[in-house]
Amino acid sequence: MFIVGSCITVASAATSAADIAKVQLRACPTGTPIGEVGSCGKIWKLGSGDASLDSNGTFRATVKGLVLNDPTTADYNGTPDGVAHVVGAVLCNGTVAAQTEWVPIAKSGDAKIQAKLSLPAQCIAPTLVVREVWDGKVGGWLAGPGF
Repeated sequence: MFIVGSCITVASAATSAADIAKVQLRACPTGTPIGEVGSCGKIWKLGSGDASLDSNGTFRATVKGLVLNDPTTADYNGTPDGVAHVVGAVLCNGTVAAQTEWVPIAKSGDAKIQAKLSLPAQCIAPTLVVREVWDGKVGGWLAGPGF
């Protein structure tokens, strides 16, 4: 389930942390930004992936087989190419509200992200994405909600 157009309030002392956003991830189609986050620059594919955010601010994402699916990349096709790290991000109303530290992505395109994030008191339309770290900078999204 992906929550769109809703407002969440992050509880500071929740007794059990229920998911406030959960999504099955899809590979980024080139040329499709999400809010202020640009899209991937090449064609990617994703074997499987999911992400969730709970009411305590814990972000979790797992991707398997997040690799290039772009024949123009020659020998790098089927690999993450120069993407050695990814980050998880929460967008509130299209703006990056919180982001994880860099997490390594394996040559097979597998990565697991888990981090406690500090979110604003209210988050309009929470969107969960996995972003690339390219050339030492956090870049576009590689995996996110399906459209």
